[in-house]
Amino acid sequence: MSEIRIHLPIVFHFHQPVDNFSFVIEDAYEKSYKPLIENIFKNLEVKITLHFSGNLLEWFLDNKPNFIKMLKVMAKRGQIEIIGGGYYEPIFAIIPNRDKIAQIKKLSDLIKKEFGLDVKGAWLSERVWEPNYPSFLSEVGLKYTIVDDNHFRSTGITEKDTLYSYVTEDEGKTLRIFLINEKLRYLAPWKPTYMSIEYLKNVADEKGDRCVLFMSDAEKMGVWGTTHQICYIQGHEEGDEGKPFIPAFFEQIVNNKWIKSITLSEYMEKFPARGLIYLPTASYDKMEEWVLPTKERKAFKKIRKILRDDPKKQEEYLFLKGGFWRYFLVKYPESNNMHKKMLYVREKLIQVEKQVNKIKNEENKSEIKTRIAEAWEEIYKAQCNDSYWHGLFGGVYLQFLRFSVYAHLINAENIIDSLNSEFYSIANKYISITPIDFNKDSKMDVIIESNILNLYINPSDGGTIFELDYKPKSYNLLNTLTRWPEAYHDNEDDEIDKDEVMVDRYKKSMLRIRFFQIDISLEQLETDHFYEFGTFTDGEFKVIRNEKDGKSAILELEHFGTVKDPESGECYPCRILKIIEVEENQIVITIKGNFQKISGEEEVLKRILEKLYLGVDLPFFFNGDPNKFEWESNQVLFLEGKKSSLLKPFEYFGHHFKAYDESYKLNFEYSLSSQIKADTDTIKIYKFPIVAYAFTDEGYKKIYQGINVLPRFKLKKEFEFNLIISIY
Repeated sequence: MSEIRIHLPIVFHFHQPVDNFSFVIEDAYEKSYKPLIENIFKNLEVKITLHFSGNLLEWFLDNKPNFIKMLKVMAKRGQIEIIGGGYYEPIFAIIPNRDKIAQIKKLSDLIKKEFGLDVKGAWLSERVWEPNYPSFLSEVGLKYTIVDDNHFRSTGITEKDTLYSYVTEDEGKTLRIFLINEKLRYLAPWKPTYMSIEYLKNVADEKGDRCVLFMSDAEKMGVWGTTHQICYIQGHEEGDEGKPFIPAFFEQIVNNKWIKSITLSEYMEKFPARGLIYLPTASYDKMEEWVLPTKERKAFKKIRKILRDDPKKQEEYLFLKGGFWRYFLVKYPESNNMHKKMLYVREKLIQVEKQVNKIKNEENKSEIKTRIAEAWEEIYKAQCNDSYWHGLFGGVYLQFLRFSVYAHLINAENIIDSLNSEFYSIANKYISITPIDFNKDSKMDVIIESNILNLYINPSDGGTIFELDYKPKSYNLLNTLTRWPEAYHDNEDDEIDKDEVMVDRYKKSMLRIRFFQIDISLEQLETDHFYEFGTFTDGEFKVIRNEKDGKSAILELEHFGTVKDPESGECYPCRILKIIEVEENQIVITIKGNFQKISGEEEVLKRILEKLYLGVDLPFFFNGDPNKFEWESNQVLFLEGKKSSLLKPFEYFGHHFKAYDESYKLNFEYSLSSQIKADTDTIKIYKFPIVAYAFTDEGYKKIYQGINVLPRFKLKKEFEFNLIISIY
């Protein structure tokens, strides 16, 4: 009688976002990366497939020579395989083909150079799959990839059929597909090792061509929650007698000879694919829930639980499908903003590349090509996936990761500026104004760019500024995040404090006009709980002037709207003009308005002027250490020279506000005025933090997303307010 056998390929994925804090990476190294690799190194009979993000592999090469030495020894003895993918862990679906190829080649080349290994497999960031992937992956010589069994659910493949590999095709290019085993993923390291072994025994057979692919983030083996204790110090008492999980698990693999430890490439060489398969767009199941719009996500979660928990509903559950990863670019406009800026900047770089062949001097040409390569590198870093989505991990809510994306893209722009000045033999000073459908929503945006500032303006969303870059420091001062409603805000558990959940009605952009009642409190403004009496908040402004004048650019926006009478609810017509003028490091903004004269409606207008104020949202973002943020005003005296915390809500009568980010040595200043001095003296400034309440792997967290400064102005039949923004 033949013995049963099962093949067990094990894959560990090591990743840290680009520009994550070094102390975070060091902590992960001590708790997980180092002990995990040391345990693999000791167990020569256990074969492992590893994946490293390129930026993390660089960190190991620069900082951990012994770690690299162990990897090289294991590579030489054939114990490990290293798979490739995008160098900076992009989601392939949202980056252009050229960039996919470049990032994959860069990582494969590094692995070959350092470890002498030919890369055959592709890691897919967040296991996001789209049906055209075989085309570009085969173009760079990759033979296989790994996906969740979730990807296969709607294809009709049974659970037993998931114990094999398959082949798929696009444009005649083939790719082997391995399925990550869900059962094993949930057992290890949370349960004693014997439970994993029992599962393997149940699916092993005499033919011996089956494989159970165990895949885990390396961070799950030591960084998450109590896993460092479980994996390396004190494991499960039941079955393992307290032996740490990782050594106990490897020991079980070695001792049970019917378990065949194997790399994915070895399995491919040994066994053909089970058959041809075509997969729909997919990611892992939780990601497909997270991406859904908030209302639909709540409903989907409820339906999924009902179907999954009912044995009679398994057929229906098989075909339950969540959302599509790209929808994060709709769900979070801030994600879309980063993505479309990446596409915009790379297009500018491509135009620069076209000029290179015109250069006759070979030495100059070589130097310029080097700088162009540096700009591409900045763009590739900005494609790192972590800041573009939100699930159990902070993602788009992690403000420093968004800042990193912008910093790299502005770095690329600065290189482009310097190259353009050389190509056209002009001083590196310029200003331009470009109408463009930047957000790709079929509506025209306007971008004002100079060698010092970038302003991105959306006329159709209240005539607001949604990006403000100070290029000398590669710093986006509007890297704010709107406090979006999330499905988990409605959870009925004790962890969530409903009073701390603040949600915004509109995207946190600059120059959003608000009409509110005279007795509105700072708290109501901070929580965005007040009635809007005007149509200007998110109304469509028309561009009526768009021109350059020497060193300055001027944009004029107009909206004919209405303001509601707080007593009768009657709407009264009003016209508002916004004039934005950019020169050097200053932005001068003029807001002009006039209420039309309507015979017989004088009392309505009188009530509006007496009972309402006009407010303007002026949010901004600092990226340094919040404990070192400072602010001051010419109208506020701080006792004993102490500065008040920038993040603390505050209100005062005044027309000046200045903030300082000590970490970046950056000043950001507002100066406000009205035509009449008496009106200037009635301006009141409200200041409060923008804090999002997000659910992360560490539980509920309040995450700082910027500051909102909101000045309010007294209304007249005709009014004009001026704002000067200085950045230095």
